[in-house]
Amino acid sequence: MAESFEAFEVWLLRRVAQAVEDGEVPGDLLAGLTAEFEAARATPQEVSHVAAVRQIAEIAGVETQKAAEVLATIEAQPTVTRELLMRRIAEAWLEGQRKVYRQ
Repeated sequence: MAESFEAFEVWLLRRVAQAVEDGEVPGDLLAGLTAEFEAARATPQEVSHVAAVRQIAEIAGVETQKAAEVLATIEAQPTVTRELLMRRIAEAWLEGQRKVYRQ
């Protein structure tokens, strides 16, 4: 799973860099995302997992237990499916960043 996440990280950083170059989002978005990835690597996996569940619950407006179930379901998917889901979620996040930037 670590290799899959590394590939996702590279893809997302490239995708955000492209959006920055195209003037769709601010340049500091890429710097902030890079810092987030670095911080995540320095954090124990258990702590990162709990934080991810909390963020998912907050963003989706659901209970923490439901967010944990959804994350577990995503993590249990075959690699191709999991990567596709992660990319779709990331594209939706990036579109949200574009909308905020345009305002």
